[in-house]
Amino acid sequence: MAKIRRVAIGDKAWKDARGWVLDPLPLAGLEGRPLGNLHVASMQPGAVRGNHVHGSAVEWLLFCGGPAVILAGAEGTPEAEEIHVCGGEPELFEIPAGLPHAIVNRADREIFLVVFYEEKNLATEPTKIV
Repeated sequence: MAKIRRVAIGDKAWKDARGWVLDPLPLAGLEGRPLGNLHVASMQPGAVRGNHVHGSAVEWLLFCGGPAVILAGAEGTPEAEEIHVCGGEPELFEIPAGLPHAIVNRADREIFLVVFYEEKNLATEPTKIV
């Protein structure tokens, strides 16, 4: 089964004294293509989001803040992984279709995720990771 992919942002984020600006669609290979779903989620300290799997949708997560942890796959299985998100800069991840996953906010403050997919009608099934 495919693993989570951390997408290199590098100089694609514009930075100045005010902060940063980033268009994640070209990094995801989705520039100019219609999106079926885009939403922004907040996470309070210690909060868990996800605990689900998308059967046919690739999910893109843009972290705005951290630290956080992405957990994927069932513990003790070959696809099990734990990815640490530092939160100092924006970080973009691709979650493959069919990979159970959850996100935990490890920060002492609220963080935000920009989440997007090409698919409009997601087949989402609850799956306990955390």
